[in-house]
Amino acid sequence: MDGAPPVSFVIPCRNDAGLLGNCLDSLFRLDPRPELVVADASDDRFPVRDLCAHYNAQLVEVDAPCRGAQLDAGAALAGGEVLIFHHADSEFSQAHYNSLRDLFVRDPMLGGGAFLKDLAAAYPRLAWLRPLHRFFTRHIGTMYGDQSVFVVREVFEMMGGFGDLPLMEDVSFSARLRDTARVKVIDPPLRSSRRKFTHDGVWRRKLENMRLVALFRLGVSPEKLAQVYYRPGARSPGI
Repeated sequence: MDGAPPVSFVIPCRNDAGLLGNCLDSLFRLDPRPELVVADASDDRFPVRDLCAHYNAQLVEVDAPCRGAQLDAGAALAGGEVLIFHHADSEFSQAHYNSLRDLFVRDPMLGGGAFLKDLAAAYPRLAWLRPLHRFFTRHIGTMYGDQSVFVVREVFEMMGGFGDLPLMEDVSFSARLRDTARVKVIDPPLRSSRRKFTHDGVWRRKLENMRLVALFRLGVSPEKLAQVYYRPGARSPGI
């Protein structure tokens, strides 16, 4: 796919070397091989260091867990023209990679975007809403972190990155990206691990996320919301 810009994956990690290993293994097999950057805030740094050395991934270690700060630190280390902010518990196949690279060949002036979410996989009972969900996500919906948001480096730097937001960094970034540049939400849809739903329950998890997003848009600080989100026992490990 001649003419496609070089791509860097930025992957935040926090106490979940097992998932990170599976993620790096998948990304390492992509052709042509992208740059891999891990932004780690784990308590035990050694497993992540070993994984990064094995998969030739660059590593930046952040002292305190903060998703926004981790993503910005990873982006600062990355060298690609297109940055993909990818969660370790989301899939990313050669088909996704080809779709992304082809997009920028066909539309080199694009500023960024994300992948569609596989609604049927995340919420099987809502599969009938897929056409509406696709339309909403493509045109006005928030591009969440588990949709592997991507952005041209120049646009990212112009926006000032994510900022030191411990939570809701994706909600804030998505809104600013749509206001700053032309974006596209593309196929194929992405699937993420269902372990968070197994731990919390599908509807409990969904409703809690909706509540937190609503509170953020009403002006509640990300720091206060992070205290709720990461309270002991509220989430499965590493999320």
